[in-house]
Amino acid sequence: MKTDNLIPAAPLDRRELAPGVQLCFTRLDAPLCPPPLDWPRLLVFDFCRSGRRAIPDGAQYAIVTEGHAAVSFAVPGADFYLPGSQYEALQLFIDPDAVQADSFLTLMGLEIGGIADYFCRGGVHCCPMSDAITAIVDEVWDDAAYAAPGELRYAAVRLLYELLRLPDEADTARCPARQVECVRKAETLVLQDLSVRRPARELADHFGLSESGFKLYCQNVLGEGYLAYFRRRRLERAAELLRTTPQRVQDIAARVGYESQGRFAQAFYDQFRLTPLEYRRLSK
Repeated sequence: MKTDNLIPAAPLDRRELAPGVQLCFTRLDAPLCPPPLDWPRLLVFDFCRSGRRAIPDGAQYAIVTEGHAAVSFAVPGADFYLPGSQYEALQLFIDPDAVQADSFLTLMGLEIGGIADYFCRGGVHCCPMSDAITAIVDEVWDDAAYAAPGELRYAAVRLLYELLRLPDEADTARCPARQVECVRKAETLVLQDLSVRRPARELADHFGLSESGFKLYCQNVLGEGYLAYFRRRRLERAAELLRTTPQRVQDIAARVGYESQGRFAQAFYDQFRLTPLEYRRLSK
């Protein structure tokens, strides 16, 4: 079984700010990611730059999307699910039980237990990021390579205060857990081996759904249609293989589910406005 599509494209870049407090520059290209920390209580602040994250919230999942912030407790032992398999976010991880009395957060008037209760008293909290939060996230992201710990601590304080300033109104898409679990299993199954074409009807039958119902689930959870999503993922995988391997174009085409090299070349051109050989040459 092929599993290379399930491996994150880049590691999580975590910075320890204090005991029980870490800031993470998250860039993932995988549908599932183990929790980055094994703390007993993991409070997660997501500041999403692109992609989607589905967070369990009772009988539903909150779908965090680009331009939104979310606050939640990680479910112990459960992987993070990233519908669409790509996620870029600034994430702040806090263990409320490990934050010390002299922590920089406490000294700046941020009582983490109270913040956790405020945001998570009704489950997952999600809202659009304000212009101020977006500016801070972009600033920190751009400075990631050389930011000093003190600068990152200051940014974390600013983010939390700006988040507290927002109206107490959650705003996010929510999907029933059954829909999300179905799409998660389908996405993982298809990405395990992109050389195999799995029609929507086949997967709908597998999950006991109508084809239209299955496609609606995909649209709700992935944010795009079933065919469009997996076509894009096939071509993105092909582009990666063109950049990183010497494999022949026809072999790459077969590896991502195209029996005809001509159809593959046309689909690749439609996606990237370059032929496969042009893309390979320019990527060197």
